[in-house]
Amino acid sequence: MGARLNEFMRALVMKQSGGGNTKHRIVWYQSPVLRAALAALVAFTFYAAWGAWANREYGTGSMVLAGLTQGAYSAVVTLAMTSVIEWLFAGDGTIRRRQTRCVGVTVAALVVSSVLVHLIAGTAEVILTVLPSWVFGTAYTIAYAQGLARAERRAER
Repeated sequence: MGARLNEFMRALVMKQSGGGNTKHRIVWYQSPVLRAALAALVAFTFYAAWGAWANREYGTGSMVLAGLTQGAYSAVVTLAMTSVIEWLFAGDGTIRRRQTRCVGVTVAALVVSSVLVHLIAGTAEVILTVLPSWVFGTAYTIAYAQGLARAERRAER
């Protein structure tokens, strides 16, 4: 466990040398783990607020239930989506085929799971509650897959 933690911390910190001084700084954008964690935090905050607002006509209890359900679901899904995109993109095929596979599988799972979670939780306004996550989740998936493709093309040069 200690070796893995050291490896993780080394991946987060980049050394900058110049004029005899060595500086260490966290390079969050180079770490898939930190990028996913930050995205999950943003997703929780935004979607909890959205879920509460979308259910405001049903009382405080419904607002809190929908907000916490949507916020927690969005944070977990953001972490999972990022892992699935990375895994699917690493598979066989052309870059375009892998991008298409990432978007198709990830978005389908997002749509089905979001509706099921809210139906199980008893959310009053399911479609209005999950619609933004479908839109932004699809955009996130496309952008992340394009970023992986761009990085792979750069590495091939």
